[in-house]
Amino acid sequence: MTDCTSTRRQFLATTAGIAVGVSVVARPTAAQSNRVDLSKWFGNTDGVSEVVDKRGESRVEIAVGGSGNGGAFSFTPPAVRVDTGTTVVWKWTGNGGTHNVVAKDGSFESEYHDTAGTTFEYTPDSAGVTRYSCAPHEAMGMKGALVVGDIAVSLGAVVEATPGSRPEETFNGWLDETDNYDRIVDARGKEQVTIEVGAQGNGGQFAFEPAAVRVDPGTTVVWEWVGDKRYDVVDTDLEFHSETVAGVGNRFGVEFDGQGWSSYECSEHGHLGMRGTVVVGDGPDTVISETGLAVGGGLVSLLFAPMIYALGLHVRDTTQSNIGPE
Repeated sequence: MTDCTSTRRQFLATTAGIAVGVSVVARPTAAQSNRVDLSKWFGNTDGVSEVVDKRGESRVEIAVGGSGNGGAFSFTPPAVRVDTGTTVVWKWTGNGGTHNVVAKDGSFESEYHDTAGTTFEYTPDSAGVTRYSCAPHEAMGMKGALVVGDIAVSLGAVVEATPGSRPEETFNGWLDETDNYDRIVDARGKEQVTIEVGAQGNGGQFAFEPAAVRVDPGTTVVWEWVGDKRYDVVDTDLEFHSETVAGVGNRFGVEFDGQGWSSYECSEHGHLGMRGTVVVGDGPDTVISETGLAVGGGLVSLLFAPMIYALGLHVRDTTQSNIGPE
């Protein structure tokens, strides 16, 4: 933390940046012409920037009713790669009304549910690509893809990162022990970006997903609780923090400005690797100062009215449950 603290008060610094060493190349195990093209399938689905590689894990969890597609109408993550024999668990957040999980090829289908914590499991026994959706919300973009084995896939302009690669940029070592950190997700161009709290990683539901995200100045970052343990979001140097609470659907929002980065963690599980970084602008060049952020909060109604209210430069605790106003 010494290096971070010494530069924490700097703002709009002009020092030279550190190159980001993310390798984005096609997998060598299959020819480009043999790729399964998922670009049309995900044509109206928000937030499909990669195929999340979960190979090596015996159990993988996907949230049903995550934020996206105009409300709580997303599978999170929407595209996942697993090994044969992996147990894939879809877990309902309780948001967005009634959802189900149904494979387009008929290989699996759940019942309809609207209760948080409900789960549905499927274990693939052979390699392949299965497209699936929520039947009542497919037209809104609530779709997913389960990629089993080494089959190469394409998301259009997005090409999979080389599995097992690690970025050279660790933000002064902040993310050295964060096992779900494999890249900096580029979310520039969006006014609001969601980070999951309690996603699978670091030996359990102990991850911020994505662990590192790049946003434009003026973007509101919203942390949304998806795990069932007690969590918080804390940047001790910038002095913003949420309450320490349990409960799927809790949200905490911060509006970032300026240039630089913020390094945060869960105070209860940070020692396990539950840490994250928000990069603001084209950096990373320096650590953002507290004058370059605002914190806000509000209640999300069933109509998904604007979530962030009363944004200001004074940091305050704004953790809220995902319930509508009275």
